[in-house]
Amino acid sequence: MAQRPRLDLRRLARDAAATPNSHRKAGAPGGRPATGLMEAVRDHLDALLALQASGLTWDAVAAGLTAQGFTTADGGPITGRNLTGIISSVRRQAATRAARAAKRTARPDRADPAPSPAAPTGSGAGPMRLAPELRPDRDTPAPTPADAPLTEAEIRQMQAERHSHLFKKD
Repeated sequence: MAQRPRLDLRRLARDAAATPNSHRKAGAPGGRPATGLMEAVRDHLDALLALQASGLTWDAVAAGLTAQGFTTADGGPITGRNLTGIISSVRRQAATRAARAAKRTARPDRADPAPSPAAPTGSGAGPMRLAPELRPDRDTPAPTPADAPLTEAEIRQMQAERHSHLFKKD
């Protein structure tokens, strides 16, 4: 019987990385190549709007971005029309995000506003809180011995009394 080869994971990683086109390219939605332009516009929207407000045309701002290495998805230079489309998209996304946050904070079942995106989440997010019905400072009094759970015999007796009208009387 022939001996099976052993898998060397380090060699596999090295060999796989050496093959042409082995790494996935970062992609935008729809499989288009990501250029980083949308992120740059999102991060510096106020500055870009200030440039336009100071008298520069969108074509001039787009030419400046192209000079800094930003391109369209197909590698071409950015035009003013491309830039205004991206700015509109970023504004629309921000408006949608704000509307969603406002809708969430307006929900009646939320006692506090939604956490900020920078706030940590998970087990170390902050102090644990009890649900309102479990808090000791609520208005209802503590349970008394009369509120103790019923025994099995008491439950059976109560059910028999409730349904006694269904039993035949001989």
